[in-house]
Amino acid sequence: MQRSLFRAGACLALALVIGAACGGDGGGGGNEDSLTLTPRPRDINGQGQSTTLTVVAESADGTAGTGEVTLTAPAGLLGNGTKEEVLTLEDGEATTTFTCAKSFDPKCAGAVRITAEWKGVSVTSTVNVSATDGGTNPGDGGTDGGTDGGTDGGTDGGPPTQFGDLNVTLSTGKSLLIANTGDQTPVSVTVTNKTTSAPVPGKQISFTTNRGSFAPAEGTTSITATTNTSGTASVPLYAANMGPGTAEITATLAEGSLKTSLTFTAISTVSYITDKTTKALIGIESSGRDTTTPLYFKITDAAQKPVPGVELSFTVSGAAEANATDKAVTNAEGIASTTLRAGNTVGVAIVKATVSATIGSSRELSVSHPGTPIVGGKPSDRGLVVDCVRKNLGALHATPPPRSLNTNCTAALSDRFGNPVGLATTVQWYPEAGKINSPVDSKPQTGSAPSADTGVATTIFSTSGTFPPYAVTPMTGELHVGADLDDPQGRNARDMAVTVIAVVGGEEDFYDGSGTNGILNGKWDPGEWFVDLGEPLVDRNDNGKWDPGEFFIDTERIDCANPSAPATKNGVWDGPNGCWDSNTQIWRPIHIVYTGPLSLDTANHLWLPASPPYAVGVNQTVPIRFNWSDDYFNRMSSDGAGLVVKKSGSRGSVNIQSDANAFAYGGFEIAYESREATTQADGSLLLGEICNSGKPTPPGSGSSPVKTRCVRHNRFSFPEKGGNSGTINLVGATTSGSAMQSIIDLQANHTFSSSPVIQFQAVFQ
Repeated sequence: MQRSLFRAGACLALALVIGAACGGDGGGGGNEDSLTLTPRPRDINGQGQSTTLTVVAESADGTAGTGEVTLTAPAGLLGNGTKEEVLTLEDGEATTTFTCAKSFDPKCAGAVRITAEWKGVSVTSTVNVSATDGGTNPGDGGTDGGTDGGTDGGTDGGPPTQFGDLNVTLSTGKSLLIANTGDQTPVSVTVTNKTTSAPVPGKQISFTTNRGSFAPAEGTTSITATTNTSGTASVPLYAANMGPGTAEITATLAEGSLKTSLTFTAISTVSYITDKTTKALIGIESSGRDTTTPLYFKITDAAQKPVPGVELSFTVSGAAEANATDKAVTNAEGIASTTLRAGNTVGVAIVKATVSATIGSSRELSVSHPGTPIVGGKPSDRGLVVDCVRKNLGALHATPPPRSLNTNCTAALSDRFGNPVGLATTVQWYPEAGKINSPVDSKPQTGSAPSADTGVATTIFSTSGTFPPYAVTPMTGELHVGADLDDPQGRNARDMAVTVIAVVGGEEDFYDGSGTNGILNGKWDPGEWFVDLGEPLVDRNDNGKWDPGEFFIDTERIDCANPSAPATKNGVWDGPNGCWDSNTQIWRPIHIVYTGPLSLDTANHLWLPASPPYAVGVNQTVPIRFNWSDDYFNRMSSDGAGLVVKKSGSRGSVNIQSDANAFAYGGFEIAYESREATTQADGSLLLGEICNSGKPTPPGSGSSPVKTRCVRHNRFSFPEKGGNSGTINLVGATTSGSAMQSIIDLQANHTFSSSPVIQFQAVFQ
């Protein structure tokens, strides 16, 4: 109940002060569950700046909320790289980030309403996305902090002093000077008419000081100046490398004198300090993901007390194109902040903070922060590589099948420049059969440089789920047996192939500088070749389009013929849309085949040269080529499998050499290609040659949707003979003797199941 009492007390105090009623922000009140969603900062730019979203949930009994909160955003990207993210509450709270880059999402402009839902409670909060990259409000969790050197708290002299019909003020541009440096500030007198407030020019003002100098070197303690047409006379006061203390400044004119004081402060330490709002790493500018981070620096004196009002200047090194807010002034706690912004080059950006007054002096006061890695942030279709350790699993070695087997599968994520994606990114996996762990996050970069597994999402596929895979119609050239009483559907090599897809939020591939009049500028331009993706599809019959019963993801897609229209789902599967999509679901398939023992149906699954018995002469070697497949024309899985040959009789010998087998699956092979495709009048695609980014794009490719572009295509090929293959060498006797007929046994050994044997005859001379 402490949380509720605290909130009620705070609400009462606020009501007493401002006479306002307190209540929720749509999250419920009284004895109801409550939910709040707060962005910090609330105002971000549309060029990659991110905000932190904090969700706080409280149950009706006052205890911290538990369970999951679902966040949705109509534009931009949440922390998982999509528009919807599920967060798990810890102690009633959860946080994520939100980024809205207009270069990737045209809807990133103005007010973006983000919704949070928890246990039937729904609240919304607005993030304001601007077109510029202006600073944010430090009081609202912003990151720019401080101000420029002209507003660091100089003295304004208070209300004007009246001398007859004149109003006179004395002020300094800074509230302090840094002792033992060449720091300086303007000292100004402004004279106006008391009645009309008009400036009074031509008044001679004498300035004196007991500390510092009106020249860069020590010794000039007095100076004279005349008010200008604005009624102001201004002179510079230098610290002149003098020690700490207080300067008493006097300004005298014919009508009287004014005084003010200025502190000379000694700085002992400039240090970098950590804060929970500072990100460990940020994404490159084009990623639109966590492309900025605040950095904080603190100034203290010899007594370790904070020094306010000191200007720091910031420079960036180590990562090309990265930059930071150039100046900031320490606040009451002696802290100044800057915003580090990524460019489009990876590296470790190091921000150096220097006390501006010491720049160029022999005693420059500065410190560098440890460095922030700038990493690949947005997955590109070009850099998406999906694979499984074993793509042939002996799942049919069981009665009934499947035999329970696992294999690791990976999705390696890279950005458009080939950099591993260093930010943790969620990958979804969908199998046709079996089961797979999903979703999984890619491994983030943890140091100053990516490791071998940075950007890799690893999951486990298991055969113990849905079985069997979908039975398909054989393709042209594919080995198959027709339907019979024992097998009413017939069999072919792809019947036991399982399609698995990996899906992640990202951008379509493009070829920078390609096409007609292409420009090499690191981004896609109209007229350049690109790879157009359809919506994610588990294409279980391998025909490249959706068929009833197949799983697909209905994505929000922008109509590039009408880009100002909101992105919508339409409830049906859509193929490639003729547009380069910067924010979409990119995906790749991989195929796993289930295999079993080599078949004893030798009429359909064993290939030997005709007319045994084979005659083997003295000192002669007769090679016998063979192919032997399982019941689906595929080869045995490699784990624990082997082929052994032996013979009866004492004359001659026999040995076997197994082929590496160019067809890894045995009965089929797959080439994952990118091909030209042209939209036909009926909306279908006519496939052309392998995509060649070096050729001009067809006329009309400068405006979307385009008719001809590249698409992903899975090309299947089939051998004339399937399964395992090799050579049995029949080696003749070395001396003459009586001919002897032998039985040759070819045995398939496998740790999973019994070992079938086939036999044929040979005569050794």
